[in-house]
Amino acid sequence: MDGSGVISAIDRPGESPVLVLGAGGRLGRMCRQYWPVDHDLISQSRQIGVGDVRFDPLLDQSALIAAARVKRAVVCLAGVVPKGTKEPSVDFGLNSDLACAAVQAAKAAGCPRVFLASSAAVYGRQIGPLSETTRPCPNGAYGRSKLRMEEEAHAIGIALDQPVTSLRIGNVAGADAILGGWHRGMRIDQLPDGTTPRRSYIGGVELAKLIYQLSRIPHVPPVLNVALSGAIEARSLLDAAGLPWSYRRAGADVIPDVTLNVDLLGRVLGHAVPRVDAVKLVSDWQCGPRRQACAV
Repeated sequence: MDGSGVISAIDRPGESPVLVLGAGGRLGRMCRQYWPVDHDLISQSRQIGVGDVRFDPLLDQSALIAAARVKRAVVCLAGVVPKGTKEPSVDFGLNSDLACAAVQAAKAAGCPRVFLASSAAVYGRQIGPLSETTRPCPNGAYGRSKLRMEEEAHAIGIALDQPVTSLRIGNVAGADAILGGWHRGMRIDQLPDGTTPRRSYIGGVELAKLIYQLSRIPHVPPVLNVALSGAIEARSLLDAAGLPWSYRRAGADVIPDVTLNVDLLGRVLGHAVPRVDAVKLVSDWQCGPRRQACAV
């Protein structure tokens, strides 16, 4: 442990680091910024000057296999997310391609496990709390692509005897449409009962810590909900952040509540998952990145 109190992988000789694919995306940047252990994360990006290694995982499979060697886990955060209201213009099929490439490379490299970034969007409009045994019913192109990604990557994992876990991640503070997408004149949907949409949330600090913890657990279920316990209203987040907003009438397509059941996550971690708190969530989001020591 160094003087800052941050644990270093050097203090645990012989433990392999984690490979994170998609260092340039929002979740990838959060993992790089908030990873709780120094010298324990290798990050990949296609962008110059981002991450530790640069290559395209779909065009250079040999580089992907090489990067996955001597790693305790491959975490695939690379993928395509919705851009505004123009979903059809986005090639969500890349989500499956990237996930399947990660699984195949991990097997070829002898990497013991793969974690894939899925989404609560696979549950669609169903009423929660939503557990891993809830039948997925996505109602948008993005949610359908994530479900297809899960199915195709897990099929390859089973065929290759390669452990794969899909992390169905709730909203991530700062990578969401409320805090991350805030702008002047921000308007929030008001539901018929006067409330605003509720979502399960997790912060970047907690997300990085959780993925780190899961990477060190020998057996993780094939599907796992990832969020803090409970759910929080959109207006509560903006109020906690001191950001102005106003109401608009919610359309018929607005999903009023997406609450994930995280009991299984708690059992895997060996302790209860903390409840979400708007003030703490916003505080962590506003604190900015800590020093990031890249893996060597």
